[in-house]
Amino acid sequence: MSFSVSFHPGAPSGAEGPAPVGQEWGDDYEVLVMEACSALSDVGGNTFHIGGFGSDEWPLDVAYDLSAFMEQLPSLLMGVREHREVEMDLYSQGVERTLIFRPAEDRVMIHCESRTDWVPSPKSESLTQGELVAMLSKLAEDFAGALKAIDSELSKVSPFAEWLEGKA
Repeated sequence: MSFSVSFHPGAPSGAEGPAPVGQEWGDDYEVLVMEACSALSDVGGNTFHIGGFGSDEWPLDVAYDLSAFMEQLPSLLMGVREHREVEMDLYSQGVERTLIFRPAEDRVMIHCESRTDWVPSPKSESLTQGELVAMLSKLAEDFAGALKAIDSELSKVSPFAEWLEGKA
């Protein structure tokens, strides 16, 4: 099993999105992400997946774990594209893992450190830079698409609006 991360939109048929709200969020990206993940969790049917390091399915939820990941996604994408080392802290209770992304020629080495009893095996995996950028970009597009599918006004706010256009 190689490292993978994805978001699977699946708003149940007939699901209603959140009631329209004025754009009171400002431009605080973390607040936008928390509101978006809360809305996606409330409608149900959406799933967040990370697998790898010996575990096909990490114990993740949309409301909290996806929010922690999405808060760090822009800096992760930028770092991977610029061939820089980037750390992602998946800090939620029960997950408590740090992923370290290190460039290595045309590949990205991903090292997993656990702060729980769970032990990653193997501790490192790799993907090509292109595979990782494509995977992360698709996650961003799927996330924004799910916001649009539930008629959330957040889908019209940056960066989600750009992600809908494939500009993650």
